[in-house]
Amino acid sequence: MLPRMAATCEHIDDVRTDWAPAGDAVCEECETEGRTDWVSLRRCLSCGHVGCCDSSPGTHATAHHRNTQHPMVETLQPGQDWVWCYFDEMTMRPIDGRWVEVDLFFEAGLAYMRDHLADGGETTVAADFTHGKGFPLGRWVADMRRRRAENELTAAQRDQIAALPGWRWDV
Repeated sequence: MLPRMAATCEHIDDVRTDWAPAGDAVCEECETEGRTDWVSLRRCLSCGHVGCCDSSPGTHATAHHRNTQHPMVETLQPGQDWVWCYFDEMTMRPIDGRWVEVDLFFEAGLAYMRDHLADGGETTVAADFTHGKGFPLGRWVADMRRRRAENELTAAQRDQIAALPGWRWDV
C-alpha cells in the first residue's frame, strides 16, 4: 500500500469546510419518512444538507449528490473527521494544513472497533457481525487480517490495529 499522499481533488476548493458542529443531526429524508434506521450521517459541503450514508437503507446523502451534483460530504460520525468526494471517489482528511487521502474503510472500521471495545465487545467477532446500526465490523476484521497477510497495510495501520486491546492477527 502506498504511503499517504497529498490529495489531488480539485473539488475541495469549491466547498465550505467551516460548518458549525452538527449537534443532534438527523437524516432529513428519513425523518420525513418517519425512519430512524440510518447507520451514520453525512453533511453536504456545498449546502449543508444532512443525509444518511450508503450503509443505511435510504442512502440519502448519495441521492442528494445525484440530484444536485454537489461534489463532497463530510462524516458526522463522532470520532471521525474525513470528507468524501463523489466525483473523484476519494476520502480525505486535513493533516498539517493540507488535504491528505485516507483509506475510508480502514478509518471507519478502526473507529467502530474502538466503539465496540468501549461498549464491552471483543476484537474477535463473527464474519457477519455488524456494529451499531449496520457497520460490517466482522467484514472489516477479516479484511484487515487479509490485508496484513498480503502486505497491503501500512506500518502505521498495522500498529493502530495491533494496539487494539485483545487484538490477534491470527484466529
